[in-house]
Amino acid sequence: PPMMDATKQMLSELGVPAEQIHTENFGSQQKPHAKTAARQKAGGAATAESAATVNFTTSGKSTRFLPGETVLEASERVDVSIDSSCRTGMCGVCTVKLLSGQVAMEVEDGLDPDDKTAGMILACQAKPTGDVAVEA
Repeated sequence: PPMMDATKQMLSELGVPAEQIHTENFGSQQKPHAKTAARQKAGGAATAESAATVNFTTSGKSTRFLPGETVLEASERVDVSIDSSCRTGMCGVCTVKLLSGQVAMEVEDGLDPDDKTAGMILACQAKPTGDVAVEA
């Protein structure tokens, strides 16, 4: 990852447009399944003051987010199927449509500009800034 970050920075400094810089990441430094398991072991219950709500419109399910939880992690906790792969925001497999609300994403490399314009988000990176609804 540090080499990829340095290369992207160098290309940017050389004037290469961001939409022409593409990367692939075949591994993750995060351990998402371990993080989800630890949350569930700790009780996994969201409290009213700790979390916003996510509504999964296709499945008709909803839940409160646990602190620090992503849309993908919340979906897994309530058995809503969202395809995923890298879990680092690079591959774009977990792209879903954000129907309402706002999210913050640390990494958005898996989204192209048209996806962003269409309101698509990366479920593995999307953390709510309030109540949200997604198509899943």
